[in-house]
Amino acid sequence: MKQLNIKHLKILLDVVATRSFSLSAKNTGLTQASISKSIAAVEEILGVKIIDRESRPVSLTPFGETLLPYIRKHIAESDELVGFVDNYKKAPAGEINIYSPSGMQAYLSVNVLPALFERFPDLNVTMTTSNHNQSDYFNGVEFNNSCDILISYSPPKNENLIARKVKTIRMNVFSTAEFHQQHPFTTPEELARHPFILLSAMANNGYENVFEFVHSTTSMVKPVSVTGKLKFDNIYTAINCCRNGMGYMITSGMLLQDVKGIQPVLAEEWGVFIDCYVIYRDRKTLPFRVQSSVDYIIELMKQGKDD
Repeated sequence: MKQLNIKHLKILLDVVATRSFSLSAKNTGLTQASISKSIAAVEEILGVKIIDRESRPVSLTPFGETLLPYIRKHIAESDELVGFVDNYKKAPAGEINIYSPSGMQAYLSVNVLPALFERFPDLNVTMTTSNHNQSDYFNGVEFNNSCDILISYSPPKNENLIARKVKTIRMNVFSTAEFHQQHPFTTPEELARHPFILLSAMANNGYENVFEFVHSTTSMVKPVSVTGKLKFDNIYTAINCCRNGMGYMITSGMLLQDVKGIQPVLAEEWGVFIDCYVIYRDRKTLPFRVQSSVDYIIELMKQGKDD
């Protein structure tokens, strides 16, 4: 049997209540012909007459009288289901899944999550590490099926996703004070002569990272290739090696919340810059809790410092 149309069933109930096609037409804003077609559509699916059209006022057939409680129950259950879905979409409660690179999570834990929970105390948040690989910077990042919000240094591969650039992050060269004394430099080009702790996602060829140093006043760009014997896909491991004096590393102070023992050593007028995006699906498909979280996360990250 075909699925009964809830709209047609509600029109049927209105006819039962008014006992008149003309009054139901006024109530629903439809024509009498449309009212008649809706009832006929229900009768065709069931294969039995429900309304006695010959009686005045309009009345139910014996079958219609028996069927009426089941129709009311079916409509009530449908309305309950629709109400549940609407409330689910509109209630800023439940779980959201945020994917981000490991280093970004340190920033989120200080600058985003506390304010997010204060605004939406009934949220639960799952943070999943999603580190980039080299192809992500050229082809776009993947968006996992279980992800609600992706925070990334690259736009998405899927062009149907929404990507909001929330900030441009200034990166610096970090090391221990002792390592910097042993390996001094005055220009970005000189960094090519010193050992670096490398990140796998930025490795263009073997044990080499290429960075573009930008002058803050002149906007001059200097591409510099740096090399080293250590390469990691996890920034926290790289930071620990840097703290142990094993090389320079390039990262953002924004990602080094409460990290002690290393310091920025690049001249103030130079920096390496990387964009940061908040990525999510079409808003029409998102539960309200995700929509609300996305909007507030974007607001918080735009307000935050970029380095």
